[in-house]
Amino acid sequence: MTENPKNIGSAALLGGAFYLISTCPSFAYLDPGSGSMLLTAILGILAATTYTLKGYFHKVTAPFRKNRPEAGDPAGQTKD
Repeated sequence: MTENPKNIGSAALLGGAFYLISTCPSFAYLDPGSGSMLLTAILGILAATTYTLKGYFHKVTAPFRKNRPEAGDPAGQTKD
């Protein structure tokens, strides 16, 4: 097939042009639940991305924090 990146790019461009030229109008119906589902999916993706980045941020900044528990002490317990 085409292994040269220039040939792959030109094939993708040609394929995209044929796709745009040959499209027909679509008479589709989107009910109100579709918009709600789309909004929920977008919010879920944003929440998951935020939570993941927060975890990575805490892993990166952990060595620089001052209030680290000692190696032998379980986190969250007080000494008597």
